[in-house]
Amino acid sequence: MTNSSLDFLDIEISNIFQENANVITSQNSNRKIAVFDADGTLWDRDMGEAFFRWLIAGKKLQNVDYSTDIYADYEQRVEQNRLLGYQHAIEIMAGIKLDDLAAWSYQFAASWPNYRNEVKMVIHWLKEQGFEIWIVTASNEWTIKQAAPFVGIEPEKVIGIKSEIIEGVISKDIIKPVTCNAGKVEAIEKIIGQKPVFAFGDSMGDFEMLNFCHQPLVIGEKRHIGSSILEQASSNKWPVWFF
Repeated sequence: MTNSSLDFLDIEISNIFQENANVITSQNSNRKIAVFDADGTLWDRDMGEAFFRWLIAGKKLQNVDYSTDIYADYEQRVEQNRLLGYQHAIEIMAGIKLDDLAAWSYQFAASWPNYRNEVKMVIHWLKEQGFEIWIVTASNEWTIKQAAPFVGIEPEKVIGIKSEIIEGVISKDIIKPVTCNAGKVEAIEKIIGQKPVFAFGDSMGDFEMLNFCHQPLVIGEKRHIGSSILEQASSNKWPVWFF
Protein backbone atom coordinates (compact mmCIF):
# COMPACT_ATOMS: atom_id res chain seq x y z
CA MET A 1 0.00 0.00 0.00
CA THR A 2 1.12 3.58 -0.57
CA ASN A 3 1.58 6.27 2.03
CA SER A 4 -1.71 7.84 0.92
CA SER A 5 -3.54 5.00 2.68
CA LEU A 6 -2.92 6.83 5.97
CA ASP A 7 -4.02 10.24 4.73
CA PHE A 8 -7.08 10.13 7.01
CA LEU A 9 -4.78 10.45 10.04
CA ASP A 10 -3.26 13.52 11.59
CA ILE A 11 0.14 14.01 9.94
CA GLU A 12 2.04 13.50 13.22
CA ILE A 13 0.35 10.15 13.90
CA SER A 14 0.71 9.08 10.26
CA ASN A 15 4.45 9.80 10.39
CA ILE A 16 4.86 7.68 13.51
CA PHE A 17 3.41 4.69 11.67
CA GLN A 18 5.55 5.32 8.59
CA GLU A 19 8.76 5.80 10.56
CA ASN A 20 8.35 2.61 12.60
CA ALA A 21 6.79 0.29 10.02
CA ASN A 22 10.07 -1.54 9.37
CA VAL A 23 11.38 -1.75 12.92
CA ILE A 24 12.45 -5.23 14.03
CA THR A 25 12.58 -5.75 17.81
CA SER A 26 14.38 -9.12 17.85
CA GLN A 27 17.73 -10.18 16.42
CA ASN A 28 16.39 -13.72 16.05
CA SER A 29 13.13 -13.05 14.24
CA ASN A 30 11.71 -10.93 11.43
CA ARG A 31 8.26 -10.86 13.03
CA LYS A 32 6.65 -7.45 13.49
CA ILE A 33 4.08 -7.25 16.27
CA ALA A 34 1.42 -4.67 17.10
CA VAL A 35 -0.72 -5.10 20.22
CA PHE A 36 -3.99 -3.36 21.00
CA ASP A 37 -5.96 -3.02 24.16
CA ALA A 38 -9.66 -3.62 23.40
CA ASP A 39 -12.15 -1.48 25.36
CA GLY A 40 -11.66 2.23 24.79
CA THR A 41 -9.00 1.51 22.15
CA LEU A 42 -10.43 -0.60 19.32
CA TRP A 43 -13.87 0.77 20.08
CA ASP A 44 -15.46 3.48 22.16
CA ARG A 45 -16.81 2.50 25.59
CA ASP A 46 -16.25 -0.77 27.45
CA MET A 47 -17.73 -3.81 25.73
CA GLY A 48 -16.53 -6.19 28.43
CA GLU A 49 -18.33 -4.30 31.19
CA ALA A 50 -21.41 -3.71 29.03
CA PHE A 51 -21.64 -7.44 28.37
CA PHE A 52 -21.22 -8.13 32.08
CA ARG A 53 -24.16 -5.82 32.80
CA TRP A 54 -26.14 -7.68 30.11
CA LEU A 55 -25.41 -10.99 31.84
CA ILE A 56 -26.66 -9.55 35.12
CA ALA A 57 -29.78 -8.00 33.57
CA GLY A 58 -30.68 -11.27 31.87
CA LYS A 59 -29.97 -13.28 35.02
CA LYS A 60 -27.51 -15.43 33.13
CA LEU A 61 -25.11 -15.72 36.06
CA GLN A 62 -25.74 -18.85 38.06
CA ASN A 63 -23.91 -18.37 41.34
CA VAL A 64 -24.89 -14.89 42.47
CA ASP A 65 -27.46 -13.29 44.76
CA TYR A 66 -29.69 -11.17 42.51
CA SER A 67 -31.11 -9.32 45.52
CA THR A 68 -27.73 -7.52 45.78
CA ASP A 69 -26.25 -4.92 43.42
CA ILE A 70 -23.84 -7.23 41.60
CA TYR A 71 -22.41 -4.59 39.30
CA ALA A 72 -21.86 -2.05 42.10
CA ASP A 73 -19.97 -4.75 44.01
CA TYR A 74 -17.82 -5.35 40.91
CA GLU A 75 -17.07 -1.63 40.56
CA GLN A 76 -16.08 -1.41 44.22
CA ARG A 77 -13.74 -4.38 43.81
CA VAL A 78 -12.11 -2.77 40.75
CA GLU A 79 -11.63 0.49 42.63
CA GLN A 80 -9.92 -1.36 45.48
CA ASN A 81 -7.79 -3.64 43.29
CA ARG A 82 -8.10 -3.48 39.52
CA LEU A 83 -6.67 -6.96 38.87
CA LEU A 84 -8.76 -8.75 41.49
CA GLY A 85 -11.89 -6.89 40.39
CA TYR A 86 -11.49 -7.92 36.76
CA GLN A 87 -10.70 -11.46 37.85
CA HIS A 88 -13.87 -11.54 39.98
CA ALA A 89 -15.98 -10.70 36.91
CA ILE A 90 -14.73 -13.90 35.29
CA GLU A 91 -15.04 -16.05 38.40
CA ILE A 92 -18.75 -15.34 38.80
CA MET A 93 -19.39 -16.55 35.23
CA ALA A 94 -18.66 -20.05 36.53
CA GLY A 95 -21.36 -22.55 35.62
CA ILE A 96 -22.18 -21.03 32.20
CA LYS A 97 -21.62 -23.27 29.19
CA LEU A 98 -18.86 -21.85 27.03
CA ASP A 99 -20.90 -22.40 23.86
CA ASP A 100 -23.73 -20.33 25.34
CA LEU A 101 -21.40 -17.53 26.38
CA ALA A 102 -19.79 -17.50 22.92
CA ALA A 103 -23.19 -17.30 21.20
CA TRP A 104 -24.37 -14.48 23.46
CA SER A 105 -21.04 -12.69 22.96
CA TYR A 106 -21.30 -12.91 19.18
CA GLN A 107 -24.79 -11.38 19.24
CA PHE A 108 -23.56 -8.64 21.57
CA ALA A 109 -20.48 -7.90 19.44
CA ALA A 110 -22.47 -7.92 16.19
CA SER A 111 -24.83 -5.28 17.59
CA TRP A 112 -22.09 -3.14 19.18
CA PRO A 113 -22.32 0.39 17.67
CA ASN A 114 -18.98 1.79 18.79
CA TYR A 115 -16.26 0.24 16.60
CA ARG A 116 -13.67 2.81 15.52
CA ASN A 117 -13.38 2.77 11.75
CA GLU A 118 -10.08 4.68 11.73
CA VAL A 119 -8.51 2.07 14.00
CA LYS A 120 -9.78 -0.69 11.73
CA MET A 121 -8.18 1.09 8.76
CA VAL A 122 -4.86 1.32 10.60
CA ILE A 123 -5.05 -2.39 11.43
CA HIS A 124 -5.54 -3.11 7.72
CA TRP A 125 -2.54 -0.91 6.86
CA LEU A 126 -0.35 -2.60 9.48
CA LYS A 127 -1.26 -6.02 8.10
CA GLU A 128 -0.26 -4.84 4.63
CA GLN A 129 3.13 -3.93 6.11
CA GLY A 130 3.53 -7.48 7.45
CA PHE A 131 2.50 -6.97 11.08
CA GLU A 132 0.91 -9.57 13.30
CA ILE A 133 -1.95 -7.89 15.13
CA TRP A 134 -2.88 -9.00 18.63
CA ILE A 135 -5.41 -7.91 21.23
CA VAL A 136 -4.34 -7.99 24.88
CA THR A 137 -7.33 -7.13 27.05
CA ALA A 138 -8.44 -7.14 30.67
CA SER A 139 -11.96 -8.11 29.55
CA ASN A 140 -13.07 -11.71 29.32
CA GLU A 141 -11.29 -13.36 26.42
CA TRP A 142 -14.36 -15.21 25.15
CA THR A 143 -16.38 -12.08 24.36
CA ILE A 144 -13.47 -10.19 22.81
CA LYS A 145 -12.73 -13.16 20.54
CA GLN A 146 -16.21 -12.69 19.08
CA ALA A 147 -15.64 -8.95 18.61
CA ALA A 148 -12.17 -9.20 17.07
CA PRO A 149 -13.27 -9.98 13.47
CA PHE A 150 -15.35 -6.80 13.43
CA VAL A 151 -12.09 -4.83 13.55
CA GLY A 152 -10.16 -7.17 11.26
CA ILE A 153 -8.34 -9.27 13.88
CA GLU A 154 -8.40 -13.07 14.05
CA PRO A 155 -9.99 -14.55 17.22
CA GLU A 156 -6.91 -16.68 17.85
CA LYS A 157 -4.91 -13.45 18.25
CA VAL A 158 -6.90 -12.42 21.35
CA ILE A 159 -5.39 -12.71 24.84
CA GLY A 160 -7.69 -11.87 27.73
CA ILE A 161 -8.78 -12.96 31.17
CA LYS A 162 -10.27 -16.45 31.21
CA SER A 163 -10.68 -19.51 33.37
CA GLU A 164 -10.40 -23.24 32.85
CA ILE A 165 -13.18 -24.90 30.87
CA ILE A 166 -14.29 -28.17 32.43
CA GLU A 167 -16.51 -30.40 30.28
CA GLY A 168 -17.59 -27.37 28.27
CA VAL A 169 -18.47 -25.28 31.33
CA ILE A 170 -16.71 -22.17 32.64
CA SER A 171 -15.01 -22.73 35.99
CA LYS A 172 -13.66 -20.39 38.68
CA ASP A 173 -10.08 -21.50 38.03
CA ILE A 174 -8.46 -18.39 36.53
CA ILE A 175 -5.67 -19.01 34.03
CA LYS A 176 -2.52 -17.00 34.67
CA PRO A 177 -1.28 -14.49 33.79
CA VAL A 178 -4.21 -12.16 34.40
CA THR A 179 -3.99 -9.65 31.58
CA CYS A 180 -4.09 -6.42 33.55
CA ASN A 181 -1.19 -4.01 34.05
CA ALA A 182 2.06 -6.03 34.33
CA GLY A 183 0.10 -9.17 33.46
CA LYS A 184 -0.29 -7.84 29.93
CA VAL A 185 3.49 -7.76 29.48
CA GLU A 186 3.78 -11.23 31.01
CA ALA A 187 1.19 -12.54 28.54
CA ILE A 188 2.99 -10.92 25.59
CA GLU A 189 6.27 -12.52 26.60
CA LYS A 190 4.68 -15.92 27.28
CA ILE A 191 2.25 -16.21 24.37
CA ILE A 192 3.45 -13.85 21.63
CA GLY A 193 7.11 -14.26 22.47
CA GLN A 194 8.44 -10.97 21.15
CA LYS A 195 8.53 -7.30 22.09
CA PRO A 196 5.92 -5.38 20.07
CA VAL A 197 6.83 -2.58 17.72
CA PHE A 198 3.55 -0.78 18.48
CA ALA A 199 1.27 -0.89 21.49
CA PHE A 200 -2.05 0.95 21.76
CA GLY A 201 -3.95 1.60 24.99
CA ASP A 202 -6.25 4.09 26.64
CA SER A 203 -5.90 3.59 30.40
CA MET A 204 -3.49 3.02 33.26
CA GLY A 205 -4.27 -0.68 32.95
CA ASP A 206 -2.22 -0.49 29.72
CA PHE A 207 0.69 1.47 31.15
CA GLU A 208 3.14 -1.42 31.46
CA MET A 209 2.31 -2.70 27.97
CA LEU A 210 2.78 0.76 26.49
CA ASN A 211 6.08 1.18 28.33
CA PHE A 212 7.30 -2.24 27.18
CA CYS A 213 6.91 -1.80 23.43
CA HIS A 214 9.15 0.05 20.95
CA GLN A 215 6.56 2.72 20.07
CA PRO A 216 3.57 3.35 22.34
CA LEU A 217 0.49 5.20 21.12
CA VAL A 218 -2.00 6.34 23.72
CA ILE A 219 -5.62 6.45 22.64
CA GLY A 220 -7.01 9.67 24.06
CA GLU A 221 -10.64 10.62 24.37
CA LYS A 222 -11.39 14.32 24.24
CA ARG A 223 -14.03 13.93 26.92
CA HIS A 224 -11.35 12.55 29.28
CA ILE A 225 -8.74 15.30 29.03
CA GLY A 226 -6.68 15.20 32.22
CA SER A 227 -6.92 11.42 32.71
CA SER A 228 -4.01 9.63 34.37
CA ILE A 229 -2.86 7.93 31.17
CA LEU A 230 -2.79 11.25 29.31
CA GLU A 231 -0.68 12.69 32.11
CA GLN A 232 1.69 9.73 31.73
CA ALA A 233 1.78 10.24 27.98
CA SER A 234 2.81 13.86 28.53
CA SER A 235 5.48 12.90 31.07
CA ASN A 236 6.91 10.15 28.86
CA LYS A 237 6.51 12.09 25.60
CA TRP A 238 4.29 9.39 24.15
CA PRO A 239 2.15 10.40 21.19
CA VAL A 240 -1.62 10.56 21.70
CA TRP A 241 -4.13 9.61 19.03
CA PHE A 242 -7.27 11.51 19.96
CA PHE A 243 -10.87 10.52 19.30
